[in-house]
Amino acid sequence: MRISVDESLWKFRGRFRAVQYIPVKHAHFGVKVYKLAMSVGPTQGYLCAFRIYVGRDKGALPASMKAVVDLMGASYLFGKGYEVHTDNWYTSPTLFHYLQGRRTNAVGTVWANRKYMLTDLQVKVPGDVDFRSTAMGMLALRWVNKRPVNVLSTVHGSEMVTVTSQSGQQRTKPKVVVNYNSGMKGVDLINQLAQFYSTTRKSMKWYKKVLFYLFDMAVVNAFLLHKALEGRLIQLGFRE
Repeated sequence: MRISVDESLWKFRGRFRAVQYIPVKHAHFGVKVYKLAMSVGPTQGYLCAFRIYVGRDKGALPASMKAVVDLMGASYLFGKGYEVHTDNWYTSPTLFHYLQGRRTNAVGTVWANRKYMLTDLQVKVPGDVDFRSTAMGMLALRWVNKRPVNVLSTVHGSEMVTVTSQSGQQRTKPKVVVNYNSGMKGVDLINQLAQFYSTTRKSMKWYKKVLFYLFDMAVVNAFLLHKALEGRLIQLGFRE
């Protein structure tokens, strides 16, 4: 079962010490939230855990690694066979080795200058692939698309697959890249669903804004569960 970890930016421009400026996000200014969501299956987009970033993360683990570990721990998903998908900011050999030790697989794009990353992967022209595998079963792969893409995985090999684009063109890509793209859809989906009928209103009080966003997430989760159960009602019984 694939799950994904990513961050969202809850739009807010009022006074709050945790307000972040992230130019690549649509809102630009807001409260950053780490999210862990289901990426495949009938509950795709279901939010399993979240954490609001309120300032500098302090602890023995790097902030990017701590975000993943905290979310996995809060949702009790360690050791249950899940496959975590992360992007460049979270992915590192250190994190993936840690997840391996907790019986959890992982896939993610990674910055080439991350600590302990291989430096001898050679690719030059579009379509080139180079890879190495460790004795622990971690794959480090570099593939040239429009630019070099670096990927780590503890569940894939170097297989290539043929995929058909929306325009009907066929292309050959590493299987790990194809699976990564499909596995990162969870957080994006819950954000998209929450925007359709958003309850958020203008407010200069940060806690009111957060409350609106929390309500939106609860509504989306309820909808996804209802859809996964094919509209069947659940009657909760309590034993004495």
